[in-house]
Amino acid sequence: MAIAGCVSCSQGASTANAAGGEAQGETITAVGCPTSPKPGCTTIAAEGKAYDITSAGVDLSRGVGVSLTGRAAGAVTACGSKLTDVKVDYLTLQCGPVKPAG
Repeated sequence: MAIAGCVSCSQGASTANAAGGEAQGETITAVGCPTSPKPGCTTIAAEGKAYDITSAGVDLSRGVGVSLTGRAAGAVTACGSKLTDVKVDYLTLQCGPVKPAG
């Protein structure tokens, strides 16, 4: 992932750069086990950063890892750096059971 500034972002630019360093619209790829660190959040870690993939509708009950790509939204939510246009592929990688936070 390249680290770049976001010239055309409004409110999300400084927050996104501080949290993850990714520019708005940058493609993010992650492979691993999604988690639910707090109620209403689904996240995945990539390169030491937490990405908010809640809107992707990942089925945590499958108990398997995912491979995904998405675009940095240029905003940070309570769940992490938000990704949009997320495409998810379920893998055969077994993950531990995910218990919803709360």
